[in-house]
Amino acid sequence: MFRSIRYLTFITVFFSCGAKHEEKNIQWYHAQVIEQLEPQGDSVYRVQIGIMASSFWLTTDTKHFSKHLSLLENSLTNRKALDIGVENGSNKIILIKK
Repeated sequence: MFRSIRYLTFITVFFSCGAKHEEKNIQWYHAQVIEQLEPQGDSVYRVQIGIMASSFWLTTDTKHFSKHLSLLENSLTNRKALDIGVENGSNKIILIKK
């Protein structure tokens, strides 16, 4: 009994620490609508969100590129707000959530 409680505690701590580390290097922009989405060459899209003057980048080598591009296009055409996670220091889009 005591052994299973220790094991359960270890697993809980392990997974809770892992999730926090993954998102530590991400700056979130919540409830943003895409204003501009333009391809810049073969492997990069330039994305402008909200009324911000800065550009963000979506590269084709990201894990969920097709899904992210679809969400961005939907936001651009239908004015749907998204939560966008950008890598600190690079302006590279890492995560997009509805």
